[in-house]
Amino acid sequence: MNRKSFSILSILLMASMLLTACGGGNQPTSTEESGAGEQKVLRVWIQWGDNPQQIQELFDKYGALAGVKVEVTAPIEDDKVLPALTGSNPPDVLVLSGGDAAKSFYKEGLVDELSGAIEDGNIDMEDMFEAPLSQCRQGDLIVCLPWGTDAYALFWNKDLFEAAGLDPEKPPATMEELVEMADQLTITNPDGSIKQFGFIPDFDWSHTDLYVRNFGGFWYSDDGSALTANSQPMIDALTWQQQFYTKYGVDNIQAFRSGFGEYGSPDAPFYAGKVAMMVEGEWQVGPNFIPKLKPELNYGVTAFPPPADHPERAGTIVNQGTVVVIPSGAVDKEASANLLAWMMSPEIVAEEFCFNANLPTSKKAAEDPCFVELGDKFQVFVDLMASPNAYAMITTPISFELNDALAGAEEAILYTGADPKETLDAIQTEFEPKFKELMGQ
Repeated sequence: MNRKSFSILSILLMASMLLTACGGGNQPTSTEESGAGEQKVLRVWIQWGDNPQQIQELFDKYGALAGVKVEVTAPIEDDKVLPALTGSNPPDVLVLSGGDAAKSFYKEGLVDELSGAIEDGNIDMEDMFEAPLSQCRQGDLIVCLPWGTDAYALFWNKDLFEAAGLDPEKPPATMEELVEMADQLTITNPDGSIKQFGFIPDFDWSHTDLYVRNFGGFWYSDDGSALTANSQPMIDALTWQQQFYTKYGVDNIQAFRSGFGEYGSPDAPFYAGKVAMMVEGEWQVGPNFIPKLKPELNYGVTAFPPPADHPERAGTIVNQGTVVVIPSGAVDKEASANLLAWMMSPEIVAEEFCFNANLPTSKKAAEDPCFVELGDKFQVFVDLMASPNAYAMITTPISFELNDALAGAEEAILYTGADPKETLDAIQTEFEPKFKELMGQ
């Protein structure tokens, strides 16, 4: 739930409508015009990229095959994406960090429906895992294609468990046990300030999607046809998180967080032993994170535990990850489609996502031995992909606006003590009419 992004995007969407109204919607090319003897250039923008050089080298392979030059910008700053889509020079292919943006962009006419590109490129849709693909489906339409996916699980610091008198080989088996262990793992200074914290539910960002699934629901119905922002699972998920802030104090926790080292640095709080348990993604166990930044860290990874009265929800995950779109303003759609087809081939999926230790979206790619070589901890995430409780992030054309509101609700509930039911009721009341109108209900 990226509230900041939506605020920027909302403004830019309005600007885009004004540009279109003024006749600015039919603008030139993103593919650089090539004169006689000049090499064609395709531009790829990617919203992530821990190693831009590696990504450029990957796409250079396509350039060599197709006789074109591919210029990769990774990571592209979020606030540059929408101006490019609404302006005169969009990239030829855009890789977004999530499917929610794709549907919102499609609703505004900024990206293409991909059925034609899929057929022309002979992209094997049967080879894709359904969970990540489902975030791209809008009825019978396909508005994006998944390119790698993420899943979140529980990480625990075994040394801190042992120091607290807990069995370092036994992570919490239930959400209730997690709360009890978090208390045992929290250490305060004589002045009451926090020295070590057991578990921060929204660290480093919101994980309400995972918690609400463990409570048996989501903010949409499973088929995406109804808004359920104020459902009991949503209330339970926010109430469960609120207890950590209620018990230890919002100001105290925020003061503790202000001293955290940067994400992706050796001083990150889980690496530094300041936080004993965290919810994080599969990339942490790969070569770019813990093995590189804190190789001596003694930790374990397991599925986030279910509530004690619902053991059948063990192994719950919510798949979400990057997706590829073709901007509507891209001039050479055939060139964009050809590049998209190459990106979706199992060989390229395996190469890219083994390197970055992300989960593959291609079934054939998943059979590549390189994923096994990432180790037992990575295998935890691969196994969770096959869990009967593996869900996809449900997205709709209203996702941007709704996610922004839900992020605000989460902040109010966790940081100001707002009542979860009253807060979520207000969102349901505000958004249900908009949702029904957009869904044609």
